[in-house]
Amino acid sequence: MLQRNHLSLPQSLLLIALGLAEFARGALIISLLPAYVTGPLGASLTIVGWALSSHYFLDTVFRGPAGWLVDHIGVPRVLTMGLAIECLSLIGAMNTRHPAMIIVFVALLGVGTATHWPAVVTGTNRLTEPERRASMMGLVFAAWLTGSGLGPVLINFVLGGRDRTAFLVLIAADVVAFAVTIWIADPRLIQLHHHQPKARHLWHTLWRFRWVIPGTFVQNMTLGLMLPILQPFTTRVLHLSHLQFAELLLGSGAFTVLLLVPMGKITDRFGLRVPLVGGFFIAGIALLGIAFFREFFELTIFGGILGLSYAMILPSWNAFLAGLIPKEIEGWLWGVFMTVEGLGMSVGPIVGTRLFAVRIWLPFVASAVILLIMGSFYASFPLKEKIQS
Repeated sequence: MLQRNHLSLPQSLLLIALGLAEFARGALIISLLPAYVTGPLGASLTIVGWALSSHYFLDTVFRGPAGWLVDHIGVPRVLTMGLAIECLSLIGAMNTRHPAMIIVFVALLGVGTATHWPAVVTGTNRLTEPERRASMMGLVFAAWLTGSGLGPVLINFVLGGRDRTAFLVLIAADVVAFAVTIWIADPRLIQLHHHQPKARHLWHTLWRFRWVIPGTFVQNMTLGLMLPILQPFTTRVLHLSHLQFAELLLGSGAFTVLLLVPMGKITDRFGLRVPLVGGFFIAGIALLGIAFFREFFELTIFGGILGLSYAMILPSWNAFLAGLIPKEIEGWLWGVFMTVEGLGMSVGPIVGTRLFAVRIWLPFVASAVILLIMGSFYASFPLKEKIQS
């Protein structure tokens, strides 16, 4: 058994691999790819759009198969395969001069990154006692946010006519992550489920989660609603500078990362209901504040409150799911949940831009209403009974 407040070596290695891989992905898709395509390649931003759409499409589609592989060949092998694909994709993107091939290589990167969440979440869940699941989920999300947040920021210090150097930095990060996965050794991570459940059994399992899957979808759709309209809302409507916009994002993101682990520990100690339901209600109130308040100080406060709410929701929601998933198909089912999350994130931007065109505050209000409804639903939902059953 693990000591109460310490990570085992396999847990630490899984978090390091996730952080490094997400560092490389975040740096590429947010900072390096637009600069490389519109600069040295001399292509339009349309190529970037197609590349990102293809990347996220394959990342979403392959999460289920990646989870199935976790059940059948083990966590370390799936991560190693995924990171090998990512390294090859980055090498290909660095050396091509054809815009169409950039789309191909960035899409292929999505096949590799699809392994991250099913493998890491299944692996850390297997290595963690039930009473520490929320704390571990907090650490997983902290590693993800730290890597994906630092990547776009730090790679900007390399850009500026040194695109090849930037690619080499990202390849090096993925190579180190690849090496880390080779060192991951724990019998619990290579427990294989050779028995293949029948399609009817899988369908019945999904039907049992009919009250969770819609929540997984709309919860991520609320994030997607706001992604494409955040920058135009802050710069064109609120008339904030790009620096102030960056400060808001960085401040709320850092606040969320700092609170994830403490909130996970609070969830483990006092139960799921208060942080989960409270997080939904607080997020809804914060989004309403962002929609209708216009002063920078007020927006900073509401941004911090929103960060607090997601630090409450993420560990508790994923610990809740971890307590429900049958061990014999845990990798596959995590992959299904993450596919649903990806679909929600895909639908959100389309709906968000339509709502923004109707009323500038409507995407925030729509997200707030959805989260408040979820808070009301799960306030009366028998969370503990469902986990025990």
